[in-house]
Amino acid sequence: MINFSYIGQRIRTKRKELKMTQQELSEMASISPAYISRIEGGQQNITLDTIEKIAKSIDEDPIYLISGVKDDDVNYVKKLFNRAPAQFLYLFELALVELEEKGILNINL
Repeated sequence: MINFSYIGQRIRTKRKELKMTQQELSEMASISPAYISRIEGGQQNITLDTIEKIAKSIDEDPIYLISGVKDDDVNYVKKLFNRAPAQFLYLFELALVELEEKGILNINL
């Protein structure tokens, strides 16, 4: 099962770094403030489309919001993910979460 709280925590952290309110983010991303609140609280499933809208609104890499891994622009993995279909990203996220839950991988998702 996907732990959406990690994604929500990264969104909240970046929003606060930008000194942006949930209301401001909701307006920029065309998402209701209540939905933003539930996402940040890890109480709401979030689609890749919504992650992309939020990422653009807070000038953050959607891959970082999903994985918690920051890469520079010349990183091969980032280039691969930028070309990857949404289904691949979803399955990759599931795999990372499962590896972290089992204690095999620790990347602070």
